[in-house]
Amino acid sequence: MSNHGELIKRARSGDMEAQFELGCHYDFDPPKQKKRAIRWYHKAAAQGHVKAQNFLGESYRNGDTVAQDLQKGVYWLQKAAAGGSADAQSSLGTALFYGEGIQQDQVKALSLYRKAAKQGHASAMLNIGHMYRSGDVLRQSWKSAIRWYLKAAEKNNVSAMHWLGRIYNGWEDYPENEAKAFYWLSLAAKHGDALSQRSLGVYYFNGWGIVADQTVAAKWYREAASQGDEWASYLLGLCYRDGTGVRANRRLACHWFQKAVAQDVSEAVAALDAITEKNESKRPS
Repeated sequence: MSNHGELIKRARSGDMEAQFELGCHYDFDPPKQKKRAIRWYHKAAAQGHVKAQNFLGESYRNGDTVAQDLQKGVYWLQKAAAGGSADAQSSLGTALFYGEGIQQDQVKALSLYRKAAKQGHASAMLNIGHMYRSGDVLRQSWKSAIRWYLKAAEKNNVSAMHWLGRIYNGWEDYPENEAKAFYWLSLAAKHGDALSQRSLGVYYFNGWGIVADQTVAAKWYREAASQGDEWASYLLGLCYRDGTGVRANRRLACHWFQKAVAQDVSEAVAALDAITEKNESKRPS
């Protein structure tokens, strides 16, 4: 970025690229000043700066710094999408798909996803895969869904990796393939996807298509549970209760069961009650 004083001077003179750059400075460089960022994005967007329009659209859509306003979000996303922004085309497609701030139109949503996908936008590719999987607008096709998920996964879209693992795992109405499921779940898990981490833990715990390793299973349960996955918390609690993959520890078992209970896992309620009752029975009368 150019000298800050020079940048402000250019921005104040009406240079929309400088206005956008100044907005990014306030948005991302410490100390962050989000309100100033929005003000400069507005100035650049009003002059037709596509990236500024997209940033504004997402800010209003998500309620980031400004009060959430889905209609204002759509307004700016429409401008950015018309200007060729793949990010805006994908986000506007999602707004149209669900009818958020705009009348629902899944046909238009698909059209926008396709435009963004042609520019290599991974989330748009993922959403086309979802539409083929669920049969929304398009004729349901597992072959086409997998093809689009693969395109997105090749661009490191973690959700696409998870869905490939999910499909091959037999969770959907598609023939199970343990080797492919393990590959994609492993990839998604290593990229931080909590549900994939928990699923990978189950694979290691049970030895599905691999050598069972309960220590590794507990590791993946912990990774997922640390991100708030309720079932991983319950499974990790079982590991600590039974001493599988970790040293038995009643206190840690209760800790993880309590996390799961707070997220309405009924099995965790029963497991926690059983430990509590056992503790009570051991106390001297």
